[in-house]
Amino acid sequence: MTNTLHRLNSSTSEANFKLSCDVVHSKIIRHDQSLIDSILAHDNPQEPIITLPDGQKYFWYLAIGSMNNPISLYLRNLIPIISYPAICLNHRVVFRGVGGMADIESCEGSEFDGVVHLLSEEQMNRLDKMEMSYERIIVPVVNYQNQSHSAYAYKMTITSHPDNLPSERYLDIIVKGCEYYGIRPDYIKRLREEQAVTPRKEPHMYQSINDVPSDVFYTTDDLVKHNGSDPNYPIWICINGKILEHVGLPPSDSPEYEAQKQFHTIIQSRFAGREADFEIAKALYEPLHKLPLNEEDLTDEHRAMLEDHYFSMRFRNDQNNNYWKPIGRLRRSNRITNSSL
Repeated sequence: MTNTLHRLNSSTSEANFKLSCDVVHSKIIRHDQSLIDSILAHDNPQEPIITLPDGQKYFWYLAIGSMNNPISLYLRNLIPIISYPAICLNHRVVFRGVGGMADIESCEGSEFDGVVHLLSEEQMNRLDKMEMSYERIIVPVVNYQNQSHSAYAYKMTITSHPDNLPSERYLDIIVKGCEYYGIRPDYIKRLREEQAVTPRKEPHMYQSINDVPSDVFYTTDDLVKHNGSDPNYPIWICINGKILEHVGLPPSDSPEYEAQKQFHTIIQSRFAGREADFEIAKALYEPLHKLPLNEEDLTDEHRAMLEDHYFSMRFRNDQNNNYWKPIGRLRRSNRITNSSL
C-alpha cells in the first residue's frame, strides 16, 4: 500500500509540476540578453556582488533548498536574471529543526550541488526578509565548466537546532528544482535514493486546531483591526477559517523564547490581521497540489494540509498552545468558511 501511494504521489507531483512550469513560463517576462550582457560585463568572480557604474547592484545567490525550484521562486516573486547549476566547495548541506529545513555548514573537503541565481538588489533585500531565521555568508562555487565564483548562501542563525529529516514534500521540491536547472544526475540520484525523509501524511492523518469556540464568528473587517498596527488590538491570524490570538511571549529565560519571538516577528510582518492560507501556501509549495495563484486555487484538502503544517510547527506541545489561543472562526460576507461547519 505504501509503495502504491508513493507511486501515485510521484505521478501526481510530476504532472502538476509540469503544468505549474507551463503556467510560470507563460507569465514571466524573460530578461533581454543585451541587459544580461551589460550586467555581466562588470562581474568579478571574486565578489558575490556586481556593482554597475550607475550604482545598481546584483547579487550571486546559491540556493540550497526550495529556492532552487522555479515554482518556489515564482511564488515569492523572485525572477533571477540568470541561473546555473554549480558545486559548492568545502561545505555540506544538513537538514535541521522542525520540518528538517536545509542549512549549510563548513566542512573541509566536502561538496554539494546547488543552483546559483543572479538577483537584483531589490529581490535580494526581499529574500533577506523572507529568510529571517538565516544570515548570509559567502561561499565558493564552481560551475560545471570549472569556472569559480563567490556567492551568497543562507545559514541558520540559531545553531542549537538538532539535525532532522526533511519532509518528503521538501525533498520533492529540491529534486525537481535540481532536475529543472540541470544538476548532475548522479547528485540527484543520491538525493532520491540516499536521503531519508519524513513521509507525506495522507489527508485522513492531518491534524487540526481544536478548542475553537463553535458559536463565535468574526468578519474580515474584525480581522484586519488586529494586524499589529494598533497596540490596543492583540495580533490575530486566520488559518483555514480559524482565528488565533497572540497572548504573549514566554519569559526571556525560557528555552522557547527565541524561537517564539522569531515566529511572532514573522507572523506580524506577513500574516497578522489576514487570512494566512494563501501566503503560507506560497511559502509552503506542495507539488501534489495545483499551483496556487490566488485564494480560489486552494482546495479544502490543500487548506487542511496547511493547517496541519501550522499545527505541527506551533502546536506540537502544550506550551506552544499558550502563545496562540483559538478564539473563533471567520465569517466571510458570502459564506461561512468550510472549517466552521
